[in-house]
Amino acid sequence: MKKTTVMIVSTLSVLFIIGGVAACKHGHRPGGFDEFDLAAATNRIASRLDLTESQKADLEQIAGEIAEKAKAMHADHASRRQEVADLVRQDSVGRDVVDGLIDDKLARVREMADFAAQRLIAFHGTLTPEQREKIAAHIDDHSSGGCRFGWR
Repeated sequence: MKKTTVMIVSTLSVLFIIGGVAACKHGHRPGGFDEFDLAAATNRIASRLDLTESQKADLEQIAGEIAEKAKAMHADHASRRQEVADLVRQDSVGRDVVDGLIDDKLARVREMADFAAQRLIAFHGTLTPEQREKIAAHIDDHSSGGCRFGWR
C-alpha cells in the first residue's frame, strides 16, 4: 500500500512540475523584451506578410517606438511596487488612495494603448489587401479554441 501511494504521489508531482514548466511564458526572461527579440519578431512578421522594404522599415520604426514607450512606462515599476507594498503595511487603507493608484495605472495603460493603436492604424494603411487577408487568416487560425499555451 505504501509503495503504491509513493508512486501515485511521485507521478502526480512530476506531472504538475511538467505542466507548470510547459505553461510558463516561453521566451520570458527577467531582462524583458530586448532588441534581438524585437528584430526577430519584426523579421517573422515581414516574412509572413511578404512586406516590401518600405513596409518593413515602417514596421521596424513602429515596433521600436512602441518598445521604447513600453520601456519608459515600466521604468518606475520598482517604485510603484514599493508604494503598493508600503500601502499594504499600513494599519488602514483609504478607498481614495486605492482608487488613485488604479486611476494612475489605467491612465498609463490607456495612453500606451492609444499610442500603439495610432501607430498600427497608420501601418494598416500601408498593407495590401492580400497582406490584410493573411493577417485575418492568422487571427482566425489562432482564435479557434485550443489551449491558450499554444498547443493546438
